[in-house]
Amino acid sequence: MSALAIPALGLASRAAQALPALYGDLARRSPAADVARLDSTGHDEPGKGAASYISDGLCDEPLLAAHPRFVFRTANNRIFRLMPEAGSLSVEQGGAAGDGAVNDQPALQAAIDYAHAAGARELRFENEIYRVDCPPRYSPVEDKRAEDGRPLVIRKSLSLKGCAPNRTTLDFRAMDGVDPETDWQLVAKSASDPTLSVWRGGAIYLQGDVPDPGEGQRSIARLELDRLVLKGNRQNTGAWTYPADPISGDGWDISDRGLWVQDCYVGEIHMRDTDMTGFKGEVVYLAGSANAVEKVVLSNCRFATSNGSAFNPGIDCEVLATDCSFGDCFQAQEDVAKTRAVYRNCTWHDCDHMALGCGSANGVYYAQAYPTRDADAPPPVTVLDNCEFRSIRSLRFQSWVRGTIRTIDTTVSLNGSDAMALRDTDLAIEAWLDRKNGIHALSLNGVASLTEAVPGAPAGIYKLPPANVRLKLSHHRTEQARANGFEWWGSYWTGYVHRSCAMHVEGDCAGNRLPNGGANPVSMPLVTYERGRYTSRGWARGWYKLPAITGSGEIAPAAPFMTVQMASGIIADMTLRRTPTGGADYGFSDGQRIRILKHDATGSIRFVKGASSSFAVNETRVLDNAYDWIEFSYNRDWQRWEEEGFFSDA
Repeated sequence: MSALAIPALGLASRAAQALPALYGDLARRSPAADVARLDSTGHDEPGKGAASYISDGLCDEPLLAAHPRFVFRTANNRIFRLMPEAGSLSVEQGGAAGDGAVNDQPALQAAIDYAHAAGARELRFENEIYRVDCPPRYSPVEDKRAEDGRPLVIRKSLSLKGCAPNRTTLDFRAMDGVDPETDWQLVAKSASDPTLSVWRGGAIYLQGDVPDPGEGQRSIARLELDRLVLKGNRQNTGAWTYPADPISGDGWDISDRGLWVQDCYVGEIHMRDTDMTGFKGEVVYLAGSANAVEKVVLSNCRFATSNGSAFNPGIDCEVLATDCSFGDCFQAQEDVAKTRAVYRNCTWHDCDHMALGCGSANGVYYAQAYPTRDADAPPPVTVLDNCEFRSIRSLRFQSWVRGTIRTIDTTVSLNGSDAMALRDTDLAIEAWLDRKNGIHALSLNGVASLTEAVPGAPAGIYKLPPANVRLKLSHHRTEQARANGFEWWGSYWTGYVHRSCAMHVEGDCAGNRLPNGGANPVSMPLVTYERGRYTSRGWARGWYKLPAITGSGEIAPAAPFMTVQMASGIIADMTLRRTPTGGADYGFSDGQRIRILKHDATGSIRFVKGASSSFAVNETRVLDNAYDWIEFSYNRDWQRWEEEGFFSDA
């Protein structure tokens, strides 16, 4: 060998040491001291998980020990680590197969852990499906901070992004890949209670800060989920009791949540084009202190299929959701205490019940449902912009809700007893009947008394009547509902309702089902009803029918349109009630109109001019024949009913 060949061989050897190779082969190299970067052709196979690795100040023994899928030691004792590309790395670079057959949970968790260590802001999923088995759980179910038995744990800011042509599915299975619907782990309930409890583990668990370092300082300042499907493989069996049965595994499994934040602090959560379906507990669960999460932003997301709730942001975080859906579960949404929440073009569907609204509770003030606000700050608000609620047995709205909604086969109620101080709600409701029959489109329920104590409050704190609630309801029926003879029952109100409330109702309902408060209502909000123009001939099928009149007395206004009939052929001199039984604060509203129509020709009903200060007529009016009517409007200054119109063909 000539002397000239020796340098050439040295250069060739140096070049060979720096050639790209599979990740495992790079550890056999002996790169020169001035070679700071090595490239791989893939992690386990060429073209899958290719990456660049650098040797820098972060490359030390602890990093090597903690992240063997991303950090290696060369034959000449140098340490190299994966270098995120523009702050991004892929799970394939940690050895994930992405074929749906191999358990990728260890690789995915390793990729998350390394992203945290390397300061990467994005974790890419380059294939369309990854199998994620639940690891074994040894800690008790009630150990909220324990990480064992949780498929994926995130501790710092990170974006998880599906990068395949179609959205990436994370296929969550039970331990060893079996069906989580029929298989689960049994672990102790708590350190002091060895009772065996079901553990399925859910999907993604956020290990936020404890205690709170302050907004803007949280370790998970921002979590993003983009173009992902979290497939839980659990079914909605309709078993809503919890905890889940350890024998059958059925029920509301509080160990099984799609996205889980509890008793810790994180910043913002952003989800785009992401579905979470098939969990036995809450699909999305945010719980803890009022400010545990700063903000949740959802765009084109679907949370569905659970024995629990689809969406439970049970803290005072700001919510902005656009083009999202929540349903196929016990509660489509379980929510309290929002200072601000905005939903645009969202759908809630197929559940037993749900509630929205309430406003900030400033922590738990008396009870979670008791609304409070900072009088120096803008009022809390839940905005519903072009939203739909479908096939929900009971849909409840509470304080500070406004917007336009469409309901299908759904009963809407605003319940002052549940809300405890229902106020400042303004809703326009387009109600459609399709596959159900004989349900109420709307009810406004006041409180039963003015001295009902608020649970947990100091003595003398009582539930308050609904106030400043404005509702506009239009009834509709699909062609299918009409063909089947399905009809609405009308809207109604009960109990103490402040006179600042109003109900405007349109459309047709079943007979005797117009908006009403019963035969002798405690209160009456401002109620209007429109169903075309009424004359003596078109006297309106469905007017509220008052009890038969047996003699002279008083009529208690109970609806905007009422029919009356005489029990005998006598002439009855009638007056009108000046205030409901609850008193002037609970009705009647200034300008309230009522029309009283005589049902048949039996007897006569007479309003004698000057006979009572409760009403004023232009002259004595007699309803003699069938379909005679008289109309009054209420003058609140005088607390009397004043004649607006009269018709009789007598």
